Amino acid sequence: MRLAAFAALIFLASCASQEVVDRFDRIKPGMSKEEVVEMLGKPSSGRLLTAARDGVDGERLQWGDSLSSLASSAVFEGDPERAWSVVFDKEGKVIRAVPPAWVDAEADEARILRDRRDRRVGQF
Repeated sequence: MRLAAFAALIFLASCASQEVVDRFDRIKPGMSKEEVVEMLGKPSSGRLLTAARDGVDGERLQWGDSLSSLASSAVFEGDPERAWSVVFDKEGKVIRAVPPAWVDAEADEARILRDRRDRRVGQF
């Protein structure tokens, strides 16, 4: 029973809130860290970045981390593929905002399905 409760807690903690999903595309280069956190809420993790290791001196904040994405971020360089991430320069200004890889994959799949539907409708 405790294991199931713990697993549920981890799962819920690893999901990005609907606010993050709905508002992420509003993040623009030059926004301050404070503006981003006010818009998206408290990040699930953060990492200091160095020019030598990451190509930029600054910080990356992430939303929607899971244990797996946290481990991957600790081992691999670059933007995480399974979390919503925002990279800030050393002055705390947004350099880039990167959604999880699955967001683009879902958009591509939806586009393919719409195209198929439109072709079928055009046949009648």
